[in-house]
Amino acid sequence: MEINQKQKIIILGSTGSIGQQALNVCRRLNYDVVGLSCSYNIKMLYEQIKEFKPQRVAVADHNAATELTEHIKKIPQIKTEILYGDAGNIELAKSTCDRIVVAIIGFAALKPLLAAIEAKHIIALANKETIVSTGKFVLDYAKKYGAKIYPVDSEPSAIWQCIAGKTYENKEIKQVWLTASGGPFRNYNKKQFNSITVEDALNHPVWSMGQKITIDSASMMNKGLELIEISRLFNLTGNQIKVIIHPQSIIHSMVEYLDGSVIAQMSIPDMELPIQYALTYDKRLPMPDKPNLNFSELGQLTFEAPDMERFPALRLAYEAQAEDGAMPAVLNAANEIAVQAFIKRKISFLDISGMVEATMQKFRQHPLYRSVILNDILAADQWAREYTEQIID
Repeated sequence: MEINQKQKIIILGSTGSIGQQALNVCRRLNYDVVGLSCSYNIKMLYEQIKEFKPQRVAVADHNAATELTEHIKKIPQIKTEILYGDAGNIELAKSTCDRIVVAIIGFAALKPLLAAIEAKHIIALANKETIVSTGKFVLDYAKKYGAKIYPVDSEPSAIWQCIAGKTYENKEIKQVWLTASGGPFRNYNKKQFNSITVEDALNHPVWSMGQKITIDSASMMNKGLELIEISRLFNLTGNQIKVIIHPQSIIHSMVEYLDGSVIAQMSIPDMELPIQYALTYDKRLPMPDKPNLNFSELGQLTFEAPDMERFPALRLAYEAQAEDGAMPAVLNAANEIAVQAFIKRKISFLDISGMVEATMQKFRQHPLYRSVILNDILAADQWAREYTEQIID
């Protein structure tokens, strides 16, 4: 990639936390944002359109498109085309660009992700659920079409940076150390977990993220999903992935090689760094508006083993990774439903993992349990959502 070339960028999920930070990166690098999408946050999308004047945008449905059209009428010089629905997101994902950021939350990202792959795009993927749920299908699909997928999540990006220049099937890796901040409840005892509120769970001590991923971080399900994701991305077994609590969030993950060498990626915790790395690879460009690490002032870096009794979501993720088949999709789907129920105050924080475990246990008796066929995985995803909703009700 030429440094001076003005890159054309599409951002799917531009009003979410990752999408907004991706736009900050585009501002810093003076990139040309040619496409944006969101579901229903029309007010924010309209402000983004005024600033970036993209060629196309996509929204959730016809009503959202109508609302956005009324806003855009106020500025006649804006000629942005408005798309909507699944078809609109797919069409936007196939539009011409240099790189596309897929920051749509949850399994809803699958269709536009596949469309971006079919268009042979370079994809900065900030959605782990599609990789977790579909097994190797998405990665094999990308190989088939010649598309490239670069991880945006901080920890998978750190591993990618640590193995830069080597293939994902690297046989020299002994194991990876997947770091986790521990979230807001790292020092809670069992009794305190009974009184956790939605507000408590959304108060992450390190990262500023959207609601769903923040709740997942509090339960450590986010780390569980990441361990499945990196097992897919880097062709690792579950035994090669060690989760370690690192409260300072300075080391974002480490790769240990067969000779005992350990390579770590370190930086101030800021999601714009992995986003920018994915948008500029294989170059590194300056981030003059961001602080650098000052090792003389850094103090101690500490580590501790995760407690899977207090954070059973991590244990469930290891089980799903080991069982493979459609189980990771069931884990992810049940968690999505349970997290939404917690946010709506229908269940307690402890119930999130309880609901996921109950759904996984039931699925072990299902005929699709071991299937790796995409349509079966999609069916298992839908079954898990419906079953989890039933036990919540």
